[in-house]
Amino acid sequence: MRVIATPSLVRALKLMEFTPNIWLKDGEFSLREILSVPDAVEFLEAWPLDKRNPFFYLAQNALQGAINGSIPLEEARESFETFCSEVGILASAHMKD
Repeated sequence: MRVIATPSLVRALKLMEFTPNIWLKDGEFSLREILSVPDAVEFLEAWPLDKRNPFFYLAQNALQGAINGSIPLEEARESFETFCSEVGILASAHMKD
């Protein structure tokens, strides 16, 4: 299926960008950059089934909430960063104190 990038779609995706980006450890010597809610969702979809924990499901639900507008972007980001921190892959954080 081909997706046409209408101006409204471009604006909607722009609203789901993480600023600053989230950096994750991807192996021993490399990093992966997560730029947006869709990037984070894609990352979680690839996460191994046997490694999913309650933090995974909280992050997954929060990101879906950000997509449908029921959760602020910053809360979804914090939930995703918490999951990544709990599993030891968060390389940089932007969490509120």
